[in-house]
Amino acid sequence: MQKIIFLVSFFALGFGAMAQDPIEIMDKGLVEGDTVPPDIELRKEYDPKRASTLSAIFPGLGQIYNDSWWKAPIIYVGMGTSIYFIDYNNQKRKDYTVLVKELLAKQKNGETINENELRVYRRNADYWRKNRDLVFLTTLAIYGLNIIEASIDAHLKGFNVNDNLANFKPKVGVINNGTTYLGVGVTIPIRSR
Repeated sequence: MQKIIFLVSFFALGFGAMAQDPIEIMDKGLVEGDTVPPDIELRKEYDPKRASTLSAIFPGLGQIYNDSWWKAPIIYVGMGTSIYFIDYNNQKRKDYTVLVKELLAKQKNGETINENELRVYRRNADYWRKNRDLVFLTTLAIYGLNIIEASIDAHLKGFNVNDNLANFKPKVGVINNGTTYLGVGVTIPIRSR
């Protein structure tokens, strides 16, 4: 019975507090908070998952999300060049494949053909096919690197890289056996967010 009364009062108080206006609660002084000191710089938070998702949907979009606008044209030029060479190599392969088919059609009709010429055409068709496949893999690599770079860039944007990150000072000390040494001491302040 006590548990039921406790639960009913808990929910009643909870819903009663939710029904109040938040501005009214703040005016009464029920919610107090610290003010943000003026020397703290507010920075945009970058989400690596969102950046990589945007880059996967459309290459370069994750870099734009990360405010690295200058990287997007590099990605577009790389992808465009790769697509151009895929088309170029595929067209060359088709040209030599047509020549091979023409020679085989002549041979089928009973005409004599130059076997060396047929071998050269086949070899060239195979060469351009391999080049096309290699450039296609290069395009996939550029696409993958685009996604990875967007994620890493979003991760690294959150690091503090200002000039007051560490203090270097000369240090003189004594080792356990009594020998003195001269060195550099590094002080790194650790602050929680």
